[in-house]
Amino acid sequence: MGALRAAARLAAARGDSERTVAYLRRALREPPSSGREILLAELGRAEAPAHPAAAVRHVCASLSTLTAAARLEVVPVLADALERCQRGCQAAELLDREARSLTASGRPREDAVFGLRLQRVLIELEDVNKRPWTGEGTAALPAGGDRTRERAAAAVRSALAAGRPADAATVASYARDALDGPLPQDDVLTRAMGLGVLSLVWCDQLAETARILDRLSEQTRWCDAAAAQTLIAMGRCEAAYRSGDLPAALDAGRRWLDLASAFHGNPMIPLALAGVLRALLEAGRREEAEPLLALAEHERYGDVWQWTHLLEARARMRLADGDHSGALEDLLECGRRQTAWQMDNPGILPWRSLAALAHRALGHSDLAAGLAHQELEQAEAWGAPRTLGISLRTVAVAVRGREGLKRLETSVGLLAEAGATLEQARSLVEYGTLRFEAGHARLGRETARRGLDLARQCGAVGLADLARERLQALGARPRRTPTAGISALTDRERRAAVLAARGLTNREIADTLFITQRTVENHLTSGFRKLGITGRRELAPLLDGEPS
Repeated sequence: MGALRAAARLAAARGDSERTVAYLRRALREPPSSGREILLAELGRAEAPAHPAAAVRHVCASLSTLTAAARLEVVPVLADALERCQRGCQAAELLDREARSLTASGRPREDAVFGLRLQRVLIELEDVNKRPWTGEGTAALPAGGDRTRERAAAAVRSALAAGRPADAATVASYARDALDGPLPQDDVLTRAMGLGVLSLVWCDQLAETARILDRLSEQTRWCDAAAAQTLIAMGRCEAAYRSGDLPAALDAGRRWLDLASAFHGNPMIPLALAGVLRALLEAGRREEAEPLLALAEHERYGDVWQWTHLLEARARMRLADGDHSGALEDLLECGRRQTAWQMDNPGILPWRSLAALAHRALGHSDLAAGLAHQELEQAEAWGAPRTLGISLRTVAVAVRGREGLKRLETSVGLLAEAGATLEQARSLVEYGTLRFEAGHARLGRETARRGLDLARQCGAVGLADLARERLQALGARPRRTPTAGISALTDRERRAAVLAARGLTNREIADTLFITQRTVENHLTSGFRKLGITGRRELAPLLDGEPS
């Protein structure tokens, strides 16, 4: 048994989780010894990511015999496994019981008590029946003047406040407080910090989010902690998509999905899937989206709040396919769920805007206008520029005429302020259309052409196609997209090529741009083809003077 346990530890050190589990299971079949309970706990911890049900059985069998210190190590693992087995109530009861036991012991460890109570709050955030009262539990978290604990509590408060009557400035202040410092060396605390990242994105602080993620990525560059890497990938995907950097959103989204999927039953999987699906749709890669959607398991994830984001992403697919009735069904369910979860905020999900477009396509003009104006009222109260810009555009498309022109003009300015290039491009196309309808033919064509240029810059193939169709309808001849030369390079391809021309390796380029080496290889291969060269030695003469 001792040799097998030693082999398991070596496998774990190499990151080979399946071999670790195999060695420990073989050790468990050896003749009984005095260390059997400890072995069960070790096996349960190793099984927890991929085999949560088995982990629950083995950790529970060992729990009563473990020392207090050993229990503190395995109880959070057991609670997480219970949650992923859809046994959240049992997980919350376990954590509450352990926290009470520690507090009554006479020598309570404040950090351990906080961690247990925080994990309970995070689990209850996933329960629609308990979420309304979770704020009380957050207020009772014993921060005790510890800065890391205060930051974790602020992160949870930011997520709760985003779904209740609040404004973006208040929520952003909570999120900034949470993210003001390094990531903690604890999975539960890091999971809480992830809520702060999402909240800052929902407040449309996209450039600030990117700077914070760059800092955290630099601090954790040599850290293999899955929780930290997941937080960074999640934040990059969400911020890049909202800002219109679709290649970066796809790269980070796939990384996020891979990391989330390593934990079987992880409720973040639908959120990660939604992030990848939205980016694929905007990039014109619809054929890649369908197989991904099939990965979703409604029976496992249908009752968590993250599933609502997957519904919204599927509605976008249906809108793109012309299935307006199916899209509307999904979006109305989004609205029902967002209200039930106390997350009905267009900064989180603009379901009313999309539902208004579906209603309009079905000929329900009054219903479309009503939903559009409802969302605009919410967006004005929220006060975040990207969210308000989208809502203004939806109202403009619904009402048209002079009022529509005024709202679209404001929309374009707000989206530029937010750094939301993709949505700015969408508003420019609509603004150009309404200008043309108002009799300003030349200005209409120029405005729509600006929208086309921004859509191409983002790599938004579907929007670029729509912009070209509109321009043709407005009597213009859209410029063709360059297919060769420096002007044909996307922003990411150009940046990778410039760094390669300066002698950086693929690994160094990946670290500089915060992307994977595989993505660097793809950017360079595509760039070489467009530039008509065969290798990086030919880059320098072509890119001399190009900024990085």
